[in-house]
Amino acid sequence: MDYDYKFFIEDDTNPFILFSNDKKIAYLNTAAEFLLAKVNKQTLYDLALMHAPKVYGTKMTHMDLKYDDLGYYAIMVGYKDDDYIGIRLYQKVKKRVMSAKELGKYTRTDINMLMETWISMIELNHAFDVHLITDMDIPEFKISQNDFFTIMRKSFESFIPGDSLQITLKMRVGESIYVQQKRLQLVKLEIASQQPRDESNDLEIDKICEEHYIDFLAEEKRIRFLIPMLN
Repeated sequence: MDYDYKFFIEDDTNPFILFSNDKKIAYLNTAAEFLLAKVNKQTLYDLALMHAPKVYGTKMTHMDLKYDDLGYYAIMVGYKDDDYIGIRLYQKVKKRVMSAKELGKYTRTDINMLMETWISMIELNHAFDVHLITDMDIPEFKISQNDFFTIMRKSFESFIPGDSLQITLKMRVGESIYVQQKRLQLVKLEIASQQPRDESNDLEIDKICEEHYIDFLAEEKRIRFLIPMLN
């Protein structure tokens, strides 16, 4: 067959990487290029080997993977000889659409002022050593303030009292998200600690974030939110 079918893979939103047996990348599509900006190739190579089928062929494995703001629900690993092994990651898709009633809960907000108010409340009731680095040029945008405070409360509950927290609030340059068919800029809110967190609230935080198109990343000593600037 002379038909060039590779363009289907090249334009696929699911990353695909073909590794040679010396761990070098023999081929990757555009989506994989974006992925490799978030995670190193050794991690993906090790992932492929860990979930490879025991005999020649392919194997699908469902799992929850997250690399920065990229999330995946499954991988397929396959090989037909000992020279190459391929891995394809299946991207999570947000299907939820906010109703007009839900959007009515959103209030135009100065995110810097909102964070300063929340930090003042935290410092009155908790023994955290808080350091805030912020971009004062972030314009006002609409946010559900009640749900945002719930997210913050449950987030701060995950940190050990007395810990030193570094909070960074800034615009995400060069990246955006489509919400309700509108392209919106993103604000990055990151809270980093010195000690490991209590991760028991993470699933609940993630559920609330998903309702508002906020991307949530949870790590041992850091949590990160990407908040769409709804106008």
